[in-house]
Amino acid sequence: FSVLGFDANSSEFAMAGSLTACGCAAGTISGGSVDVVDNTGTDSAAALGSNSTYSITSDGRGFARLFVTPTGGTAFEIDVDFVLTSSSHGLITRYDGTGTGSGTIDLQTAVAQSGLASVPFAFSLSGTDLAGDPLAQVGAFTLDSSGNISASGANAGVADTTLYNFSTFIATPFADSPLTGVLQVGSGTAPGPATLATSFGTLTFDVYAIDSTHLKVIENDGLEILVGEVFTQPSASIPSGNMVFSMAGPDPGGNPFAAAGLMASDGISQITSGSEDLNDAGAVDFGSNPVAPQGFSGTFSATGGGRFLVTLSTFAGGTTFAAYPSSGGLLMQEIDSGAGSGVTSGVALAQTSGASIAASQGYGLDLTGVDLANLVEFDEIAEFQTTSSGLTGLLDANDGGLGTSNLSGTYAVGTDGVGSASLTNGFQGMFFYSADSSTALLLSTDPFVVGTGTFEAQTTPSQAAAMERPRALSMFRPVPHPRAASRANKAAFVRR
Repeated sequence: FSVLGFDANSSEFAMAGSLTACGCAAGTISGGSVDVVDNTGTDSAAALGSNSTYSITSDGRGFARLFVTPTGGTAFEIDVDFVLTSSSHGLITRYDGTGTGSGTIDLQTAVAQSGLASVPFAFSLSGTDLAGDPLAQVGAFTLDSSGNISASGANAGVADTTLYNFSTFIATPFADSPLTGVLQVGSGTAPGPATLATSFGTLTFDVYAIDSTHLKVIENDGLEILVGEVFTQPSASIPSGNMVFSMAGPDPGGNPFAAAGLMASDGISQITSGSEDLNDAGAVDFGSNPVAPQGFSGTFSATGGGRFLVTLSTFAGGTTFAAYPSSGGLLMQEIDSGAGSGVTSGVALAQTSGASIAASQGYGLDLTGVDLANLVEFDEIAEFQTTSSGLTGLLDANDGGLGTSNLSGTYAVGTDGVGSASLTNGFQGMFFYSADSSTALLLSTDPFVVGTGTFEAQTTPSQAAAMERPRALSMFRPVPHPRAASRANKAAFVRR
C-alpha cells in the first residue's frame, strides 16, 4: 500500500508498506514493514506491531489500525480507511486526527530480482521538497540481472523532474535527463533498496513490490518527500484512439488546479482533438455558463528510452509535457519552465468502445484535493451502488476532521463515456470519464474543492485480474497554498 497527503502540521506526508493479514473479515495483522516520511524525518522499513488490527464489512469497506514500531524509536499509530474493489485491489486513505492522504492497496505476490531483468519500466513520483514546494518526477529504465539501470544504449534510463517554487511562482524542469542507479526487491514484507541519479540529484528509496509488473517506491533519504508507482512498459508508443485523462498541480499563480477530459491520438504524431474540463481555484471551466469543456490539440514525438515529448495547444494545464507509456497508463508531466508555468501531472488511459458506468453495480470511490474554504487537503473515500440514474452509499471524509455520512446523488452519462453527477454530501458534484466498464477518472466540480480521483467497479475474486488499474492520484498531488481563494457560489454544475 502507499499513501500521499499531509500531516496535521501541514507537512507533506508519505507512507508505503506491506502487511500480512489473517484473511478474515475482522482480525489481526501479524506483521509487516512500513516507511513513514514527513519533513520531521523518516522511519524506514519500520515494523508493524502484531497488535495492528483491521475489519471489513460485507460491502468491501474496511478500517485498519496500524501500530508502527521504529527501531530504537517510539511506537505510534496510523489509521486507514479502505474500499476493496476485489480481493486483490482497493483504494485507501489515511483516516485519523493527525493527518490525511490517499492511495491504493494491492495483493502482493513473491517477486524475484531475475523476473525484473531486461524488462522496460516507466515510473511516476510525486510529493514536495522539504520546504513544501511541489516536486514530481517521471521516467523509464531497464534493469540488468543485478538490478542496475542501464546507462547507455537503446535501453538507457531517462527521467524528467519538475520543481515548482511557491515563493517565486517559477517551475524549474530538469528535462530529458540521463538516469542511472539500481533497483532491487526485498523478500516477504521487507522492502528492497533503490537509488535513482539524475541531473536533479541522487535520491534513495525503499521498494515494495506488488508483482513483477507493478512496484511501489518511497524516498527514504530525508532529502525530499516522494512516493510513487513503477509499471512495466510493454509498448514504447502512445496508443491510437480515444483516451481519458486527469491531471493536477499548482497553476502558474500557485493556486490549486485540476483538469480531466478526453483526447484522441492517431498513434503516430498527432493529438487530433481534445476536450478538457478544469477546476482552477474553484472556477470550473473558466466559469462559463452553461459549463462547457475547452478544446485542445497537439503533437508528440519519441525522444528515446521510452520517452515522448508532447506539445499541446490551448490546453489550460500547460504546453510541453514528458510522457511515458506504461501498463498503468500514459504517465504525463508538465516540463514548461520559468514564470507562467505550473507543474501539472497525471495519467491518460485508453478508452474502450462503449465505455460507461453500469447500473446495479457496486463502486469504490476516492477523491483527493484541496478544500479552498479551509486551505487544507481534502480526502474522501466511499462505496456506492448505482441504479440507472442514481447512486447511494456511505462516504468517509478527512477535511481537517473526520466524518461519515450517507452518500446519494444522481448522474447521467453521454455516448462518449463522459458523465456528470450531483451529490448530497462531501464534494457536491463531479464530471467523470469512463475508461471502460470498470474504471472512471473524475474531476470535482465543487467550487470549494479542487481535486481529482477515480471510481472503480467492485468485482468478484475471479475477475480481480482485470481490476489492476492505476489511480491517477497515486501519481500527482494538488498542493494547498495561501493564495487559493474561496468561492461563494455552491451551485450545482450541469454538463452541456
